[in-house]
Amino acid sequence: MVLPSSYKESLNDFPIRQMIIICIIRFAEPLAFTSIFPYIYFMIRDFHIAIKEEDISQYSGYIASSFAICQFLFAIHWGTMSEKLGRKLILIIGLLGTSISLLLFGFARNYYWALIARCLAGVLNGNVAVLRTMIGEIAVEKRHQPLAFSTMPLLFNFGAIIGPAIGGSTYLTKPKEKSPYEEKEDKNIYQVVDDWDIYQIYQQFLDRFPYALPNIVVALILWFSLGCGILFLEETHEIHKYRRDYGVDLGDWLLSKVGISTPSRPWHNRNYHHPISHNNFGDNVGETTALLQEIEGEDVFPEADPESIPLPAPPPQQQPLSKPSSIAFTPKVIGVITGNFIISLHSVAYNEFLPIFLASRFQPKSLKFPFQIVGGMELDTNYIGTLFSSTGIMGMLIVLVLFPLIDSKLGTIGGYRLSVSIFPLIYLIIPLTIFTLHQYNDWFPNWTTPILLYLLTSLKTLASSTGMPQVTILNHRAAVKEHRAYVNSASMSIVSLSRFCGPMIFGYLMSLGEKYQIGWLIWWIMSGLAVIGMIQSYWIEDGDSD
Repeated sequence: MVLPSSYKESLNDFPIRQMIIICIIRFAEPLAFTSIFPYIYFMIRDFHIAIKEEDISQYSGYIASSFAICQFLFAIHWGTMSEKLGRKLILIIGLLGTSISLLLFGFARNYYWALIARCLAGVLNGNVAVLRTMIGEIAVEKRHQPLAFSTMPLLFNFGAIIGPAIGGSTYLTKPKEKSPYEEKEDKNIYQVVDDWDIYQIYQQFLDRFPYALPNIVVALILWFSLGCGILFLEETHEIHKYRRDYGVDLGDWLLSKVGISTPSRPWHNRNYHHPISHNNFGDNVGETTALLQEIEGEDVFPEADPESIPLPAPPPQQQPLSKPSSIAFTPKVIGVITGNFIISLHSVAYNEFLPIFLASRFQPKSLKFPFQIVGGMELDTNYIGTLFSSTGIMGMLIVLVLFPLIDSKLGTIGGYRLSVSIFPLIYLIIPLTIFTLHQYNDWFPNWTTPILLYLLTSLKTLASSTGMPQVTILNHRAAVKEHRAYVNSASMSIVSLSRFCGPMIFGYLMSLGEKYQIGWLIWWIMSGLAVIGMIQSYWIEDGDSD
């Protein structure tokens, strides 16, 4: 197989080792996000918090919004903390916090417990913005950026394969066989284990905590990513990367035991002095130093004898700058962030409410083509998990094969405009698929609806998997170099705001649609929003990465 010239150029001198570690960390994040999709409807249903069954979507929106609003409030602070404490430490805190919140969510015995757990997840995790900044600090050359930044959606799609498969597994989750809206809820949830047979213990554990096992599995994967990050992830902040990292020292020792060479570390040189003294290490140092310093000539620390490693010169004293927001948010940055807000707003609504639509009770007597739509398709967690996992595989193939081709042929901004033009049609068709169910109209074969669902979700994955890396690159190039970490964190906060507004607004609209038998309402409003995003994309300009 002959690689295209764009591939060869991207792979030449690409920072593979560190990108692998970043990918391992990034992979764990979407697991936590997507693993709840197959069972969230059944979890809220089993809590019996909603007075009416049609209100379940609204309570699902509250769960999603609680995570997003907390992330909105705290993401920018994690970005600022990463300037003061280093990127790596913030990532470690984020992974640990996510795993703890997942366990709390899985063992939740009531709706408010689950709500608090999701809030905690939003508070403790600002990793996406920090990861984007780290990728920019690793892939400093423009030819490396499409490949480097495309790893974010690639790993999201990889996680979107495994996450729903875990959350939708019939071996790990056990929703009640019948809706509590149809029968009385069993209050005797704390039964005594009479038989110490392993299978009986497993079954009684599922009876007590029907949604705990998926979260335990994902938490274990997060802890593996945490270990890899501690041992092998190198700090990328231009000041903190010279600080001794005992985790990397231990990782280097482990690698040496299996015959893998490691680069020399600056702190191993006996003549080494930290380039920043305590006297000039101020609170604003992260905001007044370049995040993506370009090195001309040889590497700062080439692989050689430790004695020959050139010492980094201390940066000159700098005058305090004005607040980053006064110069960071240029018209280009604002345009990209606006586009990111719109695409995130309708995408999160799709991710949250498509599973609700698929899992809701099928009510054929209340359906009338094309405008009278009530309920959903009544699919089980296993089917929903398989659907999302399959489209995750499609997303990986798209990022690996189509994204580089689209980027090379259309450019970053052209590829982004193509991607956002796909969304409106998808949202327009989704609610109408319910009329193709064989149980409603036997004119359609049984395979019609599954094919339509897989086609639509694959198209959505195509749009997201090509659009999201493009908008990330546009955001990176539009930002002033000295403030990219700040802009990335602010952008993540704005995206989190959209993820707060989306579930709240569209959850209410979905309940309203159920009440008035217009289930298409949420999807066609999303289609209109996507049209606005498509038009807005022509006001976005592609900047030059410096």
